[in-house]
Amino acid sequence: MDTNREAGASSCYCLKVRRANGIVTKFYDSLMAPSGVTVRQYSLLLHISRTEGISVRQLADQTGLDRSTLARSLKPLFHRELIQDAKPAGTRDSRLRLTERGTAVLREAARLWGEAQGRFAEALGPEGLQKLEDVLQTLDTLLGPRPAFSQRRYGISQSDRACWLI
Repeated sequence: MDTNREAGASSCYCLKVRRANGIVTKFYDSLMAPSGVTVRQYSLLLHISRTEGISVRQLADQTGLDRSTLARSLKPLFHRELIQDAKPAGTRDSRLRLTERGTAVLREAARLWGEAQGRFAEALGPEGLQKLEDVLQTLDTLLGPRPAFSQRRYGISQSDRACWLI
């Protein structure tokens, strides 16, 4: 008897978590739309603002994104002139920083993100939020010990880390 076939795709935890990820991302993106950035872009803008002059390599390390995914995510931010590369002449390593426009967009996005956080928390309630935190903490340990996250290297708090990994 094939238990995988019997259970069917509807019981696959991976698919359920991926679906939930899409729902939560769409929820935040829809509420943040007036700012002109997605929740992932907001996360990157926030991170760059807190670590001005960060290299793409450091940003990839801190966010857990591979460099090609990060480069694709940064491209629209460069195009809209929300960030710029402030690397010294003759050097190869990018040094990212927000522009004035990027700072203004980040400020508006932060306000909308706060509203989204509030609505999300209200929808789940205190008990639901605690259960979610517990599950997320457990999921974070599934792969066992990992190399130290940038928390120690760059002074990132655990709560900020959650936002940056979007």
